[in-house]
Amino acid sequence: MERIYGTRYGLGIEKVYILVIIVPVICFSTSLESVGTVHLGCSPLRGTYNDGYITLVDSLSRKVVLVDVERKRVVLTLEDFLYPVWALFHSNRIYVTDLFTGEFLEYDTLGGKRRRIYLGNDPSVFVYNKGKFYISLFSNGTLVAVDERNFKVVERYRIGIPSSYFYIRDGEIIYMCYWRKKNDPAIIRIKGKQMRKIYLDIERPLRYLKGATGEYFLDYKNGKLVKLFKGKVIWSVNLPDLSYSLSFFGKDLAVSSLVEPVVSVIDKDGRVKELEVPHPVLDLEELGNYLVAISNSENEVYLLNDKGVITWRKTGKYPLKIFKLSEKDFAILCSDSQELQFYRIK
Repeated sequence: MERIYGTRYGLGIEKVYILVIIVPVICFSTSLESVGTVHLGCSPLRGTYNDGYITLVDSLSRKVVLVDVERKRVVLTLEDFLYPVWALFHSNRIYVTDLFTGEFLEYDTLGGKRRRIYLGNDPSVFVYNKGKFYISLFSNGTLVAVDERNFKVVERYRIGIPSSYFYIRDGEIIYMCYWRKKNDPAIIRIKGKQMRKIYLDIERPLRYLKGATGEYFLDYKNGKLVKLFKGKVIWSVNLPDLSYSLSFFGKDLAVSSLVEPVVSVIDKDGRVKELEVPHPVLDLEELGNYLVAISNSENEVYLLNDKGVITWRKTGKYPLKIFKLSEKDFAILCSDSQELQFYRIK
């Protein structure tokens, strides 16, 4: 499962000493405006945004909360679980994986349970793509695809390396072998019935982006970013350790670190520029010409341009995830204060 060392968002056990520095804020007229707060009634740690709804999961209180973004209100709370892990709103249905029961479930918007399928082996994160739900069975490192129409398993990929991180791009599954052993591949590429092993010098492959000039793979533990083009390594750069988030930032890439108070900006040729931030950053998201970043240790949100921090605000307690709603609007999940806070760039 997902692990972030030094935070309660995952299951990590290593202690992290966080360096704090004072960073001057560049004065511009751009500001962050708070435009609403939704009180959730629980403390979610994970969530997804789709079709105008944010779906949040609190595994410990066994709740799934559905938030209407336009109305900024909770419209449904589901509680019939043992340990929900992931949820998604799609086509007026809510889909949930329950780790302890081993089930994948479908609910209507009134909270009625419509369909379920037993998968076993700890179903966790899932992604919807072209009529199928691709679901990670974490305990044995298997991916299955459940057909949206008949709710049956129609594809199964036995990889053997547990991970909750995978991406689907251009009809291809990019499976990040997060809990790989020394001689295991870092990436498995799946297209049709073919599974291709990719060996890279990264220990904990976590994030993936595909750009116009290549593909990028991020190592969470050691902060290594690797660029591939047509299957060949073009360059790799070493960034600060515990690099959790990877985002586009204009023509460049941006990477966060949970131990260093910088956002690393990398161009297509592998040149690195560091933008200082007041505190280490968990999540990043590109909005228009700006980059939004959150510090979960200090309850702060930062707005950056290519020169650095423009402005910042205090958030609710323990901000964990940014949901991009438009090029100007976003929401932040604040777990400890049980809030979903909405902001607009002005």
